[in-house]
Amino acid sequence: MYQFDHLVHFVHQPEKTMHQLQQEGFHAVAGGSHEAWGTYNTLSYFDLSYIELIGIEDEEKYKEAANKNYTLHASYEKSRRKDGLIRFAIRTTTIEEDAKMFAQAGLEVFGPERFTRKREDGSEISWQLLHIGHPNSKIDFPFFIQWDEGDGIRRKELMERGVIAKHPLGDLTLEAVHFVVPNFDAVNQIAELCGAAILKKEDLEANAEYTIVLLDGVKLIFAKPIGEGIVWDFMLENGYGIKKAVLSGAQETKLITIDGARYEMVNISKK
Repeated sequence: MYQFDHLVHFVHQPEKTMHQLQQEGFHAVAGGSHEAWGTYNTLSYFDLSYIELIGIEDEEKYKEAANKNYTLHASYEKSRRKDGLIRFAIRTTTIEEDAKMFAQAGLEVFGPERFTRKREDGSEISWQLLHIGHPNSKIDFPFFIQWDEGDGIRRKELMERGVIAKHPLGDLTLEAVHFVVPNFDAVNQIAELCGAAILKKEDLEANAEYTIVLLDGVKLIFAKPIGEGIVWDFMLENGYGIKKAVLSGAQETKLITIDGARYEMVNISKK
């Protein structure tokens, strides 16, 4: 079973962006260091799905990590270190089998590899990562993560540590992530391999076609411009990639932009 795990927001100062999110009504906390990659993070959780704010703390180690194909760090370098929503991770419990499946499907596969992160209190958490891609793809593929602890244990521990807690802005849930893409080839391939439900539609007013992938309660909404309109404008200004994240359950509906990322809060009662 595949589940949406987290959204990566690269920023220059994760602690500063964390404070900005807190001021907007998010519950966000300090994370820790990825010593192997030269990065560190802060976090905002919505049950087990979360936003990860990542920044660089060791330039040499970071550059080494960025030289590896299809990693987060390679994506950030490709964006010329432009702050914003860069990638997303899918949670799995079959990462070894996944690696074989993607390789058989003709994709380039790196991993799985085991990693750890040191928390501020000195304790460590561990997981495995699998990176996949295709050299001719114009968009980045998702990466896959398998945590060493099961969901139930992780949820209990994160709640006890105060990492998962109520947001002042409301009972927030990650509802959707919006993307702008040149075509749906990679989207369809990964969705089909993962057995995810796929919906298609066309919006004549926006002049765009959409493929919507349902991933365990989170909608991944991929838009392809077919002419001038809001999707076309986004593509011209930002290129292909993640357009925004939508969070439902807020006490008020509002759209905020923080360090290159757009977060749309939706009050369900006013939808």
